[in-house]
Amino acid sequence: MREQPGRPLLSTLLEGLRGKELLLVMDNCEHLIQASSSLAEALLSSCPRLRILATSREPLGVGGEAVRQVGPLSLPETTNGGRPAKYLMGCEAVRLFVERARLTVPDFGLTEGNAGAVVRVCRRLDGIPLAIELAAAQLGDLAVEQVAGRLEGSLDLLQSSGRTVEPKQQTLRATLDWSHRLLSEAEQTVFRRFSVFAGGWMLEAAETVCTRGGIAHQDVLDLLAGLVDKSLVVAGASTSGAVRYRMLEPIRQYARQKLDESRDVDEVQDRHAAFFLA
Repeated sequence: MREQPGRPLLSTLLEGLRGKELLLVMDNCEHLIQASSSLAEALLSSCPRLRILATSREPLGVGGEAVRQVGPLSLPETTNGGRPAKYLMGCEAVRLFVERARLTVPDFGLTEGNAGAVVRVCRRLDGIPLAIELAAAQLGDLAVEQVAGRLEGSLDLLQSSGRTVEPKQQTLRATLDWSHRLLSEAEQTVFRRFSVFAGGWMLEAAETVCTRGGIAHQDVLDLLAGLVDKSLVVAGASTSGAVRYRMLEPIRQYARQKLDESRDVDEVQDRHAAFFLA
């Protein structure tokens, strides 16, 4: 469709799409979320046979929207292998790691000797596809056991190790930087504070630990829900039936670095310790 001088582009789109049966794909909407929402709503209200598939870090908030969460890749149940290679290769995260490892080390295969290390890598990275790809790319310079042993600082490993894959090593941090910049100041504050919960947390803990320093007790739930909507925090059921929250480990490490760089790191750690001691 060609833009027409003196006529709004939206009018041109509506006229061209109104009578057509189409699937329109809108990819990576989060950095233009308001404009994407407005466009989708205008098109859908005027084009009854149009369907939109939108990918975004958060929902568009348009009437009739059906949200499908795309979670991490499936993982083995244990951290040390212990299962035959055929079973482990049935897990999406392990399969992706092996496939990407072969791009760097063509004869790489899952064996009884390296299965435990591969599983530890995949579980440590919480099944995040990009992180697994970057870890597998390290095999040009490190053995898989070395990669597994260095993932406590996975962001630093993926960014600074491996001479041949430097552009890719910057991708994970760049992606997280992009998401972080899109947050409000209050969201950035609680995002970094949540990183003290290495094993996940309940709402009561978040309200106690993250309050103060510009964040009111009553605001924590809304800010937490916003980070869940933006796919930076995962919400799931606990054994008690209440909602339990957590960050995928590479995201938590990124948030922890932000906390360490802030002025409130000591206070947040003290409140965290006091809460669980009490």
